[in-house]
Amino acid sequence: MPFLQRVIEPVHVCRNTLPLDDQGVLAVEVPNELECVTNGTLANIIRQLSSLSKHAEDLFSSLFRESSSIVARANSLQGRIDRLAVKVTQLDSTIEE
Repeated sequence: MPFLQRVIEPVHVCRNTLPLDDQGVLAVEVPNELECVTNGTLANIIRQLSSLSKHAEDLFSSLFRESSSIVARANSLQGRIDRLAVKVTQLDSTIEE
C-alpha cells in the first residue's frame, strides 16, 4: 500500500451538494435540484483544483530547494578538485615548469 504524502480535498465532489438539515430534508426550497447539484459539484471541482495547485507548488518548491543544494555541493566539490589539481601539478616531478 502506498504511503500518502498529499491528499487532494475534497475527495468526493458530488456528495453533500444539496443543503440538508439535521433530519436529512432539504433545508432550502430548491427550484431545480439538478442545477443545484451541478453547481455544488463544479464548486467542489474548483476546490480540488485549488488543492492540487497548492500541492504542486509545494512539490516544485521542494524540488527547487533540493536541486539548489545539489548545485551548491557540486560547486564546492569542483573547487576542491581544482585545488587538488593545482597541488598535484606542483608535486608532479615529470612536468617541467
